[in-house]
Amino acid sequence: MQVDAAKLQEIPKNTYLVVEKDYDGEDHVIEKKPGIGARIVADKLTNDIFSYAPKGMKGSKNSNFYEFLSLGLVPNLIGSGMLILVSNALNNIHTGKSSAAASMTGTKFAGGVILYAAGKWLGNKIINKGTQALTGIDLEMPYKKVVHELPEYPGDTNTTSVEFHRVFESSEFPRFDLLNKMGEQNNQRQQYYDKITKKMGYKTEPNASDQIAQDKIRDVIVKSTAAKSVSSYIWAALGCAIAAQEPFGTYMKYPIDPGIGKKIKDFPKETWRVLKESTKSLSKTTMGKVLMAGAAASSAFGILNTARGFKVKENKQKSCVDFNKEYMEN
Repeated sequence: MQVDAAKLQEIPKNTYLVVEKDYDGEDHVIEKKPGIGARIVADKLTNDIFSYAPKGMKGSKNSNFYEFLSLGLVPNLIGSGMLILVSNALNNIHTGKSSAAASMTGTKFAGGVILYAAGKWLGNKIINKGTQALTGIDLEMPYKKVVHELPEYPGDTNTTSVEFHRVFESSEFPRFDLLNKMGEQNNQRQQYYDKITKKMGYKTEPNASDQIAQDKIRDVIVKSTAAKSVSSYIWAALGCAIAAQEPFGTYMKYPIDPGIGKKIKDFPKETWRVLKESTKSLSKTTMGKVLMAGAAASSAFGILNTARGFKVKENKQKSCVDFNKEYMEN
């Protein structure tokens, strides 16, 4: 594929994993494809190591708050690994436990660290997907923000970088302009808002659907954020409780070590077996039942509360004048 030299020079210097064929040098919504979330996280982690950390350490004038927040991935990963290693080391040294008992405790602790993060992710994911099902609002819709930086040195011409955000990550400043731009590409500026008002219960497309939908979208963002802040930690606690069960201590244990090849081959099946047995074991305890019920209830209540008030009471089309009058009165 031939790439124009001038166009190539505009490609962000910190785009390591993906160079978009349709890169236009402007902020734009990223098409949702399988694995896009993982790709964005991988891109951020790569930038943390090769771009953001070096820039910050040398005092770059282009370092910003987005890069600072993104760098949190590194200490989280390193800290989790250190917790696992230190716990395993201490359980094997001067604990008075047998080697097998120490190994079982270390395995449970490692599982707890991993399932804590997995539980938080799952709690957020359930709220996001449930909200999208009831309201049509994709809270995870990603977009690429193009940043024009100052030259780092005399003659520096590569002054473009990118940041990955979510369209609805802020209730104060959601990127409605990108939704408008996306609609204009299909010659229908109100396309996204028409879809949302239809979910709200309007049988016909109302005038000024953007004015009607935008306030509802902000309301959903605020409610979902509160729901996720509660639900995700209950799911994280459930993950830790599952890892504390005895079946987790026997994870990937063989009477005779069969070698790394068999371990890799059996990894998915063994992981599922251990999770199933540990969950079953937890469900027999009072605390387990409370945690499971709490996780399910927090997600269900969070989704329903987020969608509360989203539907309109009267399925009738309102003119722009009528809507503005009603808005001012309220």
